[in-house]
Amino acid sequence: MTRPRRHLPGQVVAITRRCFDRTFYLRPDDTMNAIALYVFANAAQTYDIEIHALVVMSNHIHLIITDVKGRRSEFMRDAMCLISKARNRDLDRTDYLWEGGSYRETLLLDRDALERKLLYTWLNPLVDDLVERAHEWPGAKILPCNWGTSIKIPKPDVYFGRKSPDFARFTPQPPPGFNASDIPEVTTHFETLLTEAEDDLIATRTQENRQVLGVEKILASSPFSKPKTPSPRSKIIPRFATRNAALLVAAIARHRAFLTAYDHQRHRWLKGKKRVEFPCGTVWLRRNSPVKCRDPEAPEPGLASMM
Repeated sequence: MTRPRRHLPGQVVAITRRCFDRTFYLRPDDTMNAIALYVFANAAQTYDIEIHALVVMSNHIHLIITDVKGRRSEFMRDAMCLISKARNRDLDRTDYLWEGGSYRETLLLDRDALERKLLYTWLNPLVDDLVERAHEWPGAKILPCNWGTSIKIPKPDVYFGRKSPDFARFTPQPPPGFNASDIPEVTTHFETLLTEAEDDLIATRTQENRQVLGVEKILASSPFSKPKTPSPRSKIIPRFATRNAALLVAAIARHRAFLTAYDHQRHRWLKGKKRVEFPCGTVWLRRNSPVKCRDPEAPEPGLASMM
């Protein structure tokens, strides 16, 4: 049985989803970019998700979000399903688009972890020597310059029928923890961090005499190709991100307590016991069965209100 996830309203999360067999099914082009932005915009509106960063690479996706109502499971279910169906229709294929299993997520416990994960997301194309600067990546993306600006995305000319809205609208938001600053100040702060990180990568690349692939070659690559390098060993995605040891220990303890309480209540529920109350954060059973879950307790690290 898949272990239950613990989703609380207000959690700030880094999410990754990869393509089957590392294939470049998401390789940037006008249709793919339109599909990704249209789907994420609609799903974010439906499930009250604030998107702070997005980079759609050729064979995986990175997202940084605030899960306002604890519904990211449904957000990702719908978005991944629609992207898969639309891109498969566009590529005239019917097989799996995503790797087996579910999406991977990391709960960001403090502002330092949030800043580091935002930079990691935006720098992905640079680390892979694809482009010089983050804004040059030709795939769908949300950068600091997009925060606070309403985006209107026309319905893609593939898959989506008459019942789908002609346009999707949403406004990318700056990350939590900067309430004392206005959007231009927060944007400038992160653009400065991003430029400094880009400069460091460019200097290292120059020292090592490496070249970027460039936009023209990226767009010319086949969406049915894959990396020529051997597949790396699958890395374990950390459940939590923080450099604060005390925060990490406490987060692990809360998660273990959640699993213990969940297993205990599920055992009682399967036996037909009454007055079963699942722990706060239960996702699947809360959505698919008439079970009662505990109310949220005091705010904890990893919530937008605590950044």
